[in-house]
Amino acid sequence: MSSDEKSVALKEIHTTLNLCNFCIRRVGLSFIDETPKTFYEKLSKNLALIISSSLLVLMLAGEIAYVSGQLINISSVEEFVGSYLHIAGYDTLSFGKLLTIWYKRHTFRQLMSELAEIWPVSIKNAEAEIKYNSLSALKHRQNLYAFWNILGVWFYNLTPIALLIYRKARGVPAALGYVWQMYYPFDKTQLLPHIAVYIFETLAGLTSVCCMLGSDLLFMTMASHISMLLRLLQEQIRRLGAGDSSTSVSKPVDCYKDIVAVVKIHQRLISYINDLESAFSVINLINVLLSSVNICFVMFAIVFLDSWMELSNKFYLGAVLTQMGIVCWYADDIYRASVGVADAVYESGWYKSNTQSRRAMLVVLQRSQKPLYFTALKFRAITMTTYSSILTTAYSYFTLLYTSYRRD
Repeated sequence: MSSDEKSVALKEIHTTLNLCNFCIRRVGLSFIDETPKTFYEKLSKNLALIISSSLLVLMLAGEIAYVSGQLINISSVEEFVGSYLHIAGYDTLSFGKLLTIWYKRHTFRQLMSELAEIWPVSIKNAEAEIKYNSLSALKHRQNLYAFWNILGVWFYNLTPIALLIYRKARGVPAALGYVWQMYYPFDKTQLLPHIAVYIFETLAGLTSVCCMLGSDLLFMTMASHISMLLRLLQEQIRRLGAGDSSTSVSKPVDCYKDIVAVVKIHQRLISYINDLESAFSVINLINVLLSSVNICFVMFAIVFLDSWMELSNKFYLGAVLTQMGIVCWYADDIYRASVGVADAVYESGWYKSNTQSRRAMLVVLQRSQKPLYFTALKFRAITMTTYSSILTTAYSYFTLLYTSYRRD
């Protein structure tokens, strides 16, 4: 690939990461911006990272302390579940993802550069259509996922103000509430502490969402690109052995060099997927473990608890369902695209090729019959079956909570 083509490739890749980069910039990170060079740039970036991580740590500590206190001091199911357990779970995920993208920031930046080297720039016909459809679908899914999360957090942030205005309009004595339920080592009911707490909870909630979006949009984008490249590889394989109109029907086609090129691309994609899987493996495990519990608790809150927060909780439910669904969808898409490489070998013109080419194709076939997976720290392969299992488990937890609630 020439330097001009690589520049075009990097520009196209960076365009697909604009929304992701916007979110992670808010927490002082970036994988596509130039590395800070001046002291001021480095200071501002480090300060943003320190402030955002501090907000998230303090918020998570306050939520855990509050939930622990509720667990010790109360006995009813509804009061315990109503202590915003699902928000604590969401913030735990966000903190884990912040740690991951910070720790792996150099790895992700390197993956961007490696992706540019195999990015399709000069392609036509069916391959161009595959690329266009993939990028278009990715953009719509990114916007949908960001919509659920951002709208949801603003509903939570503005609900106390909306309730205050509503009650004042009806002539009912009211005071400004709080965004989240958290423990503070001081009296937060006083005027100045109350205002400070409200501002802190608003900013911390936005930071949590930015961490979640930054990590998930990065995973979504990179997984989508790998799946697209695997499908473009399938198109290349299907053309192998086809020959041209001037080739004699009885003369075997020599496509050995083309097969070697295909094998090299396939090997690079396999290595790329393994690197990406390793980077997200811990986060995928936390996703799988917490998603069922989060879905269960927010469903219980919507059905049985505070009606004033019902709309905000419904947006949260949409966000958490979309979040895990996207992870499983793209992991499953890579699995299906990797298996499709073997089908492409069968659909190629292998029967028209010479013996050397057929043997080389057999190597491609054998390797592609081993599917590529994203895993939850190697414990479980992630596919759409995983998503179905998470929803089933969440419903089982919900019925258990419902039974306990009705018994009380």
